[in-house]
Amino acid sequence: MRAAPVDAGPNTPAVRRLTGALNGAPVTHVLSNGRYAVMLTATGAGYSRWRDMAVTRWRDDTSRDDWGSFIFLRDAQKGAVWRVGARPAGPAPDHHEVIFSEDHAEFVRRDGTLTTTTNVLISSEDDGEVRRESVTNGGRRPREIEITSCAEVVLTWPAADTAHPAFTKLLVQTEYLAEFGVLVATRRPRSRDEPRV
Repeated sequence: MRAAPVDAGPNTPAVRRLTGALNGAPVTHVLSNGRYAVMLTATGAGYSRWRDMAVTRWRDDTSRDDWGSFIFLRDAQKGAVWRVGARPAGPAPDHHEVIFSEDHAEFVRRDGTLTTTTNVLISSEDDGEVRRESVTNGGRRPREIEITSCAEVVLTWPAADTAHPAFTKLLVQTEYLAEFGVLVATRRPRSRDEPRV
């Protein structure tokens, strides 16, 4: 009897699962819709780009791997602070797992009875990224956890930001729109001919 080999085919999703200590060169993953892209490392660092423009600041530093958009958590009762990824702030997690698949990235971290899950995906229709954070308390007592997200927004070409990072910071302004509950970042044009980003 002859058996045909199993065909992986184009419909089989590619998934990478990383657990434990993340030593050595950063493991990376890129999500994109062709116009907007996010590069993530297994520690949660990385950058966001729209076409050829850097949305967030990035420096290629394999020894630190600490540039990008981050989510920090703070236990309001104990004062402990940690980051959703494996680095750079706070204690080492009890468990850390990263799942890179073709349509999203997932970061799972467990600290005692608290489990955080971060999902990152790119919209296929709109040029933007979604980061969804969920916090699960497996303990017997209620916990108050403060969540803070941060990123250095640059809204310019990567080479221009690398050449003059302090000057780039001067041109980005933010505004809170209360009716939508959003923070909008824009880049002031340097001349009348430069488009507003």
